[in-house]
Amino acid sequence: MADLYGLLPGWGRMPPFLLYTGFGWRAMRLGLIQMDVVSGDKERNITHAFELMGKVSHQADMIVLPELWTIGYDFHNLGKNATYMGDGLIQRLSSLAAYTGTYIIAGTLPVKKGGVIRNTGLVFGKDGDIKGEYSKRHLFYGYLEAELMRPGRKLLYEDIDGVRTGMAVCYEFYFPRMWRKMAKRGVMLVAAPASWPAMHIYQWDVLTRARAIENGLCIAAVNMSGNYRGMKMGGHSRFIDPLGKVQAEAGEEESVLYADYDEKAYKDFGKQLAVIRLDKQRCFHA
Repeated sequence: MADLYGLLPGWGRMPPFLLYTGFGWRAMRLGLIQMDVVSGDKERNITHAFELMGKVSHQADMIVLPELWTIGYDFHNLGKNATYMGDGLIQRLSSLAAYTGTYIIAGTLPVKKGGVIRNTGLVFGKDGDIKGEYSKRHLFYGYLEAELMRPGRKLLYEDIDGVRTGMAVCYEFYFPRMWRKMAKRGVMLVAAPASWPAMHIYQWDVLTRARAIENGLCIAAVNMSGNYRGMKMGGHSRFIDPLGKVQAEAGEEESVLYADYDEKAYKDFGKQLAVIRLDKQRCFHA
């Protein structure tokens, strides 16, 4: 889909879903930030992420960051590096969203509330307000995540400019029932921040496409790049349509991936597949 931003004198940056594509339907541009995360170096990671977001905000209507982009999997210093609702980082994310008029799905952060830490994704509206949050329900039994964090309880169903949007995090690609539940609630786009290692990238390839196909929805899967204590991260962030086709994909290195969510076309794909409407799950008995 042609990028018309900046080509119309006097119009500036056009609002989401009002971009005329030549075919008459609406499109929303996503900017997926696949960044190198230095484990435990919170200040460096935050500074770098805001540099990237500042550039991406001029070309995207929605920004999506990877999982735990502030600290990586440095769980040994989790308490010290936790994020609190209303702290300086949250205020900076809110200000950036409001200043640029961009939706920000802030990957996930180690958010501490009520004395417990959860692996939490926050959705900032283009007015800077937090529109929704999702805490990872299926914690990975490795790198101390499941031992030191509490699982979330509720799924995310957030309408972003008319698009019902959900969220899943990394390891949750292995749990198809939560994806089916989102699809049955009308979710058409799932943001999926991740920190997926290169040694298992073949599973990433299969699982991301499978979840899209079996539920008739789009997935914006945003992975880390770089190295974590000698383990290479997989990269290959991607945008997948309801037919399982990878419409855009990054390589292994740090990069920004742009993809267009075409509301009309992708809704039509989902209707043609009809997997949700024809799901006969209730017919099976244990």
